[in-house]
Amino acid sequence: MIEKREILESFKRARDAKRDWIEEATEDYEFAVGKQWDKAVLEKLAKDGIRGLTINKIQPNLFLVSGIQRQNRSDFRAFPEGGEDTTLAEVSTRLLKNVMKSSRAQYKLSEMFEDGLICGEGWLEPYIDYTYDLLNGEMKFKKVSCFNIFPDPDSSEYDLSDAEFVDKFTTGITEKQAIQLFPDKEAEIKKIKNRRLNLDILSEDPDHQTKGYNSSGNIKSDELHTGRVEKDTFDLLEHHYKHYAKKYVVVDRIKGKTKEAKDKDAAEAYVKLVEGQDFPDDKHPELPKAAVIVRTCPEIRIAAMLGDTKIDDYEAPFYPKWKTFSLIPFFAHRITTPLKEVREYQVQGIVRSLKDPQREVNKRRTQELRHLNSTTNSGWISEKGAWVKKAEVKRIGASAGVVLEYNQGFSKPERITPAPLSQAHAQMVAENTQDMKEISGINADLLAMGDQSSSGRAIALRQQQGVVMIQRILDNFGHTKQLLGRFILSQLGELYTVETATEVVGQQFIKLNFSRPVMRQAETDEQGNQISDGSVPEVDERGELVLEVRQEDVLAVFNMVLNDESVAKYDVSIGESAYNETIRYSNSLLLMEMLEKGAPIPPEIIIEESMLNGDTKNKIKAAIAQAQQAQQAQLANKGGQTTP
Repeated sequence: MIEKREILESFKRARDAKRDWIEEATEDYEFAVGKQWDKAVLEKLAKDGIRGLTINKIQPNLFLVSGIQRQNRSDFRAFPEGGEDTTLAEVSTRLLKNVMKSSRAQYKLSEMFEDGLICGEGWLEPYIDYTYDLLNGEMKFKKVSCFNIFPDPDSSEYDLSDAEFVDKFTTGITEKQAIQLFPDKEAEIKKIKNRRLNLDILSEDPDHQTKGYNSSGNIKSDELHTGRVEKDTFDLLEHHYKHYAKKYVVVDRIKGKTKEAKDKDAAEAYVKLVEGQDFPDDKHPELPKAAVIVRTCPEIRIAAMLGDTKIDDYEAPFYPKWKTFSLIPFFAHRITTPLKEVREYQVQGIVRSLKDPQREVNKRRTQELRHLNSTTNSGWISEKGAWVKKAEVKRIGASAGVVLEYNQGFSKPERITPAPLSQAHAQMVAENTQDMKEISGINADLLAMGDQSSSGRAIALRQQQGVVMIQRILDNFGHTKQLLGRFILSQLGELYTVETATEVVGQQFIKLNFSRPVMRQAETDEQGNQISDGSVPEVDERGELVLEVRQEDVLAVFNMVLNDESVAKYDVSIGESAYNETIRYSNSLLLMEMLEKGAPIPPEIIIEESMLNGDTKNKIKAAIAQAQQAQQAQLANKGGQTTP
């Protein structure tokens, strides 16, 4: 579909645009973990017998913001667009939560968030694992290094919807791994001689040979920060791109929707099906009920290169249900206005602006220690010949509790008073520390530090005010989670059948939402006259309605959630709700507060809303029931006794 030269040109253009950013981001990671000195400076200090101090004030800030994200995790929730969509939304919500739980995606999201905090960019790659289920796979997520992903430099949309391509470059792929990735290409893989990605095809244009490429045209893999590069391993370039093709779109006036057909024959067959349905239209009776429109639409495809060989070109596995790139981005702070000379500053995390204050803190603290060490043994002042053992004074004169002797007839030697520590250095350290707090937005309010007598509500309000400083980062992460939620919703049909989906939501939910009254059949008398028309519901001997679950209703709703692409567009919208554990914890605190104020709340309800596990809850409730029965029996015995 796409030529090898076009793949390489796109990749080179994307990498050239991101090269300076990668250098800055690499330093961001080094500062985050504590590598904050230039090697040459440390060596120079070491020659003078001085150790360069690293007072890492960046890392606690990262831990704090990451902790805020982890404490405020939320579940996906599908909100109904209309009242009739409530059941659709509830089914979608339960399936989304099941995917997140089984894939443990919350932990991957937290790792992705930390990447964004440090360098400004995080990436998540979803895939479906069919290892143990060939029909319905298991959704999984892989956190991808930002040094491996190279998006179209001309794109500006957060979700990459306007990008023409996104490249993923990986080194160190063994032959066995390559065959696992492309099992149908085993013979071709074994014949590949040049296993490094080669740009010789671009060598006709001298402008292509810039830094990062050696004379043979091979990319210096170690500059890409993508992991190990061992002998006989492959470079793998996965070029996700848009291929524009002719599509047949059916406009269905009865449903008021459009549907993309597989080909022309499928489109015409759908039109015939719609034309056979009743659809009274007094306003425009001359218009057909359905029509086919031919459009040029983008398909999402992936072209894979192993070394210098294009090994495959295939339709993206999540297309057409997901019509954009499946790599999910997170940008902590992002400017979309193009900056030609400083592109490396367009995407950044909270570390970027803290590096200079952090350098100053390390320098000043090191200088303070150096000053202290150099002035501690300030020396002695004495007349020439005053010391009995001058060599011993030089050797141990600064030791604690030392006894020194001087000759009679000489003035008593005096210790030279050490110079005081530089207040200027201490002041600069304090200023730099304050600068870091203001730059990062991590202040006393966010840390809940302040007056110890403040109430819990006041502390919570101060924390909310402190979060305002990092709200942009949290909003962007919310955008990322909504994007991920819509992606998972589009793939539910690949993960569940109607049978497995109903198992996930549970029979209790099915009975509650799909039960309908059983209607009596029409009755006639002996002469054949109709007594009832079948509109009266059946009741049992206790006078309660007889209910039944209609499987056709269940099938219709679940098929719609799993297979109808229009659900995410017209029926439900993906948002967030509080994490289940958070809700339960809040409910438990509220119930205890109500109980303290005298509300008649049964203990069973308090136990059920607690954070205890199911077995413990059952044991406690059984013990409560047993105690109540014993109390009732005791009262009954007292009531049956007679007084003499």
